[in-house]
Amino acid sequence: MRTPRRTLGRLCLLGCCAAGAVLGVPGPGLAAGPTGPAVTASVGRTEIPFGGSVTVSGTATLNGAPAPNQPVALQAKPYGAAGYSTIATATTNASGRYRFKEKPPRSTLYRTTYAAAALVATSPTIKVTVDELVDSHIRHLALGRVRVEVSSKHDKTLEWGGKRVYWFLAEGTSPDFKLIRRTRTKQGRGGVTKMGAQFKVDAGRFRVLACFNPPLRKAMGPPRARTSCPHDDFHRRHLTKRFFSATYFHRVGFAPFGFPGPDAVSSARGFITSRAGVHSFAVVDSEGRMSGWDIHRTYISASVVKAMLLVAYLRKLHYEDHRGFCCDDQSVLYPMIHVSDNHAATTIWQRVGDGRLYDLAHLAGMHDFSISGIWANAHFSASDQARFMFKLDKLLPDEFRGYARWLLANIDPSQSWGIPHVARPYWYVMFKGGWRSTGLGQLVHQIGRLERPHRMWSMAVLTDGDPSMGYGIGTIEGVTARLVGAADTVITKSNARSLGPGG
Repeated sequence: MRTPRRTLGRLCLLGCCAAGAVLGVPGPGLAAGPTGPAVTASVGRTEIPFGGSVTVSGTATLNGAPAPNQPVALQAKPYGAAGYSTIATATTNASGRYRFKEKPPRSTLYRTTYAAAALVATSPTIKVTVDELVDSHIRHLALGRVRVEVSSKHDKTLEWGGKRVYWFLAEGTSPDFKLIRRTRTKQGRGGVTKMGAQFKVDAGRFRVLACFNPPLRKAMGPPRARTSCPHDDFHRRHLTKRFFSATYFHRVGFAPFGFPGPDAVSSARGFITSRAGVHSFAVVDSEGRMSGWDIHRTYISASVVKAMLLVAYLRKLHYEDHRGFCCDDQSVLYPMIHVSDNHAATTIWQRVGDGRLYDLAHLAGMHDFSISGIWANAHFSASDQARFMFKLDKLLPDEFRGYARWLLANIDPSQSWGIPHVARPYWYVMFKGGWRSTGLGQLVHQIGRLERPHRMWSMAVLTDGDPSMGYGIGTIEGVTARLVGAADTVITKSNARSLGPGG
C-alpha cells in the first residue's frame, strides 16, 4: 500500500524535527549552536578555603541574543558523589545574566543548565577546590622536648578521626627523616580533626612531618598535594615540597639552645685539651642535652661517690625502712659530706651496699658505673656524674630533699674550690669533690649542680695525672669559668691547702 504524499511529507517533517531535537542537545561541557539556547559559566576563584564562598555567574542566550527572565539551574557534583544534582535555580536579568553564591564543604564540580525551545544547554564544567584550614603550633617544653599540635577544619561528613598518624623528624641538615612516633587522629564536632605528638629534639633547626591516610583524601585540597603517606624512614628526595593538608603536614622548627650554650662548651673543650694529664668534662645543659669532652672515659671515684652514698641511704630510709632520721643518721651523713670524712662514708656504704648504688646508678641513667671492693673504688664517667646531679631532686625522697640539698650546698669552705669558687654568688651551687694520688699523679674530681630562677644545669670535671692538687683545681676552675661566661674575669685563687681528712 502506498502512503499518500501529504502523509509522507508530514512524517518527514516530524522525523526531521525529532532528529533536530536530539542532535541539538549539547553534551556536558558543550553549548548549543547559535540558533538555539546557550549558557556560559565562570567563577571568581577556583580554589577557596574551607568555609569560603564561591560565585558562579554567566549568561543565557537564545539564538545568539540575551535571554531575560529565564530559569537557570545550578548543578553540583561534590568529590565522591555518583553524579550531578540540582542544588539551586535562578532567573536571568534583563541582560540574560544570572548569579549563584555557594559555600561548598568540599571540592566540587559545578555546571549550569538552561532550557528553551525544547532544547537544553549545559555550560562547561567548572572545578572548585576547597582547601582544609590547617593550623599548627610548636611548643617548646623543658629538657629539649617539643610538642607539635595540628588541627584541620574540613567537611564534617568526612570521617578522619581514629586514623593512624606517622611522625617523622629530621634534625639539623640531615637529609633523613626518622620515624619517631605513631599516634591517632581525633575528630571533634564541626569537622575538626586534631593530631599531636611530643618528642625530644636537638638544639637548632629541625623538620617534622606527620601524615595519615583518610578516606576520600582528595575531597579537600588540590590534587598536587601528596597522596601517599610513608610508614618507614625515608630520604628527603622523596619529600614533596608543597603541603596543603594535615594529612601530609610538614613544618620547620628551631629548638632553643640551653645554658651553657655551644660556644661556651667549645671554649671549655679548647681549654681542657690544652692541660696536662688525663681529663674529661660533661655538661647537661638547662634543656637536658649532654655535651663535653671524652665524656665516657671512666675514672676511679675517690670521694665524689659520697654524694651517691648520701642519696642511696636516704632512699633506703624512705622506701625500705619507712622512717625518718633517728639514732646516728645525721651524725654520720653530715661529716661524710661536709668534710668528706672517709670513716663516715665506710659506715654508710656498709648500710647501703653495692646493690643499692647500682640501683641508683640505673635510675640516674648512668651507663659507665661500676664498684668493687669498697666505695672508694667505684668507677664512673663524667657523663654519669653530670646526669646524676641533673636528676638529683627527682632521685631524693621528698622528706629528705631539703636536707640533702643543704648538705651539698654547704660543704666546708676549705673544700669549696673549683665549681663553687667560680660560680658563686651568681649561681646556687651543690657539689662534691674528690682527690687522691694515683699511679699517674694527682687525681682531682668535682661535680656540681648550678641553679638560678627558671634555670638549672649540671657539670662534672674529672682529671687524673695532674702535676699537683692545685693544678687539678685550676683545670676545674678554668672549665667552670668558660661555662658560666667568666673566662675573662680575674678569679681569686681558691684556698686548697687545708683539705681535711677526706679525698
